[in-house]
Amino acid sequence: MKIFQSIRCLSLCCLLFAWPVAGAQIVVTTPDITIHDRITNSMRDARRLKKGSYPVRTRHLKAGEPVYTNRLILEDSPYLLQHAHNPVNWYAWGDEAFAAARKQNKPVFLSIGYSTCHWCHVMEEESFDDEIVADILNKNFISIKVDREQRPDLDEIYMTGVQIMTGSGGWPMSSFLTPDSKPFYGGTYYPKDHFIQLIQRIHEAWIEDPADLNASAEYIYAAIDQHLGTHGSATIIGQPQIDATLAHILAMEDQQYGGQAGAPKFPNETKLFLLLDSIERSDQPLTKNPNWQTLYRALDGMMRGGIYDQLGGGFHRYTTDNQWLRPHFEKMLYNQAQLSRLYARSWKLSGNNEFRRITAETLDYVLREMRTKDGAFYSATDADSEGEEGKYYVWTYQELKQHLNTEQLRLVENVYGVTWEGNLDSANLLYLPRPLHEVASHLKLTNLNLLQQLSVIKHKLLAVRQQRIPPMRDNKIITAWNSLMITALAESGHLLNEPGYIAAANQAAEFIWRHNRDKHGLLNRIHLNGRSSTRATLEDYSFYLQAVLALYDANGDQKWLSRAKKLHQQMTDLFWDKKNGGFYISQARTAGPMIIRSQSASDGAIASGNSVALLAMVALNQRASSFTLQNQIDKQILRYSSRLMQAPYDLSVMLTGIGEYQHPRPAYVQYAGAGHVKMSATLQVNNSSGSQLNVELKI
Repeated sequence: MKIFQSIRCLSLCCLLFAWPVAGAQIVVTTPDITIHDRITNSMRDARRLKKGSYPVRTRHLKAGEPVYTNRLILEDSPYLLQHAHNPVNWYAWGDEAFAAARKQNKPVFLSIGYSTCHWCHVMEEESFDDEIVADILNKNFISIKVDREQRPDLDEIYMTGVQIMTGSGGWPMSSFLTPDSKPFYGGTYYPKDHFIQLIQRIHEAWIEDPADLNASAEYIYAAIDQHLGTHGSATIIGQPQIDATLAHILAMEDQQYGGQAGAPKFPNETKLFLLLDSIERSDQPLTKNPNWQTLYRALDGMMRGGIYDQLGGGFHRYTTDNQWLRPHFEKMLYNQAQLSRLYARSWKLSGNNEFRRITAETLDYVLREMRTKDGAFYSATDADSEGEEGKYYVWTYQELKQHLNTEQLRLVENVYGVTWEGNLDSANLLYLPRPLHEVASHLKLTNLNLLQQLSVIKHKLLAVRQQRIPPMRDNKIITAWNSLMITALAESGHLLNEPGYIAAANQAAEFIWRHNRDKHGLLNRIHLNGRSSTRATLEDYSFYLQAVLALYDANGDQKWLSRAKKLHQQMTDLFWDKKNGGFYISQARTAGPMIIRSQSASDGAIASGNSVALLAMVALNQRASSFTLQNQIDKQILRYSSRLMQAPYDLSVMLTGIGEYQHPRPAYVQYAGAGHVKMSATLQVNNSSGSQLNVELKI
């Protein structure tokens, strides 16, 4: 795509794809004493009130107090507060920042990230906490920080722009905008010297030929609108698109290690859910089903790899290699929720007790380490501790020898691949080079006896690990992500016959209902430090609607069905496109400008709000059918039919919803008679005596 026309802008484009141009000069000036705007009384008051409640991240201290304080001190987001003492004159996203850009005729530098992002930390320390970089930014740009977890609607818009310009994306996201908020250039992480060159050249281009950059902005804006809008004529969607997407998933598989081929390697749960859904609908034996073989290899590879915390349970976000071994050590709530659902349903299908073990360990980890005293769930933990990525999770051989007896150490060597040399920078990240049943056979142990011995070892090593300085935890309670966990707990509690999980789901759902709605009864997205804030997005509504329906299935409490109807009505009132059908992903009234009100349905690390809205409406229609709701479902499918024809792989969860609408899968709860008849089934698997199906019918 040809975006930049002039030689000057072409030189900027070269900066994005290569290291500094040969012979280029980096020109910097000594920062002057006006590097930072005057600290206002409101900033001082906010610093005084928040002192001790957040970690101060800056090298610029005087008598233990930060030298610089910017407008981000007024915000609640943990990510924004990480930058509140940078020398950069940061603004939060809002009308004030863009009014300043227009008044001063400056371009906007927009930086988007999140609190547990490793490379966000690196760019902060290298550039944003550097006085020379800050001086250039403060003189020539209006700089804005956005927490992508707080404003996923903005993140989607500007990430789409970066992907259009560069072919890839990631965080920290670095975008340059006109004063009317349209992007004309963008990228991700930049090393300090590269970043200095970039912002100097963009400043020069803005002074010398702003019309050219504005023209580029209009071009990119049109491309974003084309991508995030819904265009094209309606057509019939069904099994052919589902089959084509399944074939694509199989073709992209790494058949040796499982998952999608290549590195870095992400779980890609949305694709795995489509595989699982197709398997649950099929009468083909698992051993002959290629979709099951692909799903099994992914689940087996992840649970045996370093991406899984073999000691404490739970999954890291992704691995940097293709073998699931070397993780990026963040732990995100949404990964725990999605993967525990996948393992629980796969256990139900196969009777593989290792899948049950992983489900339980993951959920137990969340309940132990990511749960508030009121029953809601924190959003994430960082990759870094004590300034090093992964330090909290790895073991030197000497440490293991110190804390385990000879027999236990030998077992750890056999089970977890521990060696003197280590497998990660001279340390050992625990993983399973062989399946546990093979290890048990090799050591002439029963599987039960092996698990019992490992339980003692895990308990001992966890006690040692908990004495270390842990990674930072992001204490935001995000409605959408909590809803994912509520669904996982409710479903898994029923499938595994663990009422404690259902009770935990109920408590979390009550927390959202009681504490994360405003005075009008409308959902908010964020709860932090006792305060609910930020208008909910479509994903918050659709995920919470899905969650309360899963809870209704699990415990039969009619109040959750009643609340589901109310949530659906609010979701329709706030997001539904009455003219064309489909949902907008953000409300009409949001803080700051929006260049486009997206209706995207493409899945990312989690399913799109539009896809889950379809799934939730289909589920609600099965439990409380109405002509109006059926009509809305039909319009939702038609609205995205053209996109589904063009790129079904990007909308795999919507395909799951379409499959469920057209041919309901044999789930553990079934409804008939517009929801008046409910059949609940629990499968008890016993490897020695076979399976037993317990069925309960309610009318």
